[in-house]
Amino acid sequence: MKTPICRCSDKCYSTELSDVDTSHFVQTLTQTMENDDIFHNVTMSEEICHQKGFAEGKKVGEQKGLVEGQKLGWEKGAAIGSEVGFYSGFAESLLEEMKKEPETKQRAVKTLERILSVCREFPLTEPQNPELPTRLEELRSKFKQVCSQLGIKADAQKPDVKGVSF
Repeated sequence: MKTPICRCSDKCYSTELSDVDTSHFVQTLTQTMENDDIFHNVTMSEEICHQKGFAEGKKVGEQKGLVEGQKLGWEKGAAIGSEVGFYSGFAESLLEEMKKEPETKQRAVKTLERILSVCREFPLTEPQNPELPTRLEELRSKFKQVCSQLGIKADAQKPDVKGVSF
């Protein structure tokens, strides 16, 4: 005759313990112990509060992290986009000015054209592109190179403003 191992149903009737699904047995035993122990909620209140607090904190943290990550992504994307736009505008306007002059430095023209081609091929819509940092570094180095070739001082400093002026 089969003897019951737990109180749930015929599922746990067996002649030997090894024939029973042990995960179901442990789960049923745990539920039985919780229901039988009237002081369970009192003795485990700290653990229960800790688990609830952890779950709520994780949920709030994920939401705040998502908002913060989105904000940071927008800021970094805008900074990279404006930098690429600056290099593109700089190269285009300088090329137009150099076409008007009879004595142009051909090396500087080639460097400016290279800046424009890198700007056109820049992966602005693919933030996960592994070439993005190398292309940005290439743009920066070409900008420094053309500034050196033409004798342009590339230091852009903000003017010192003290106090409020109207």
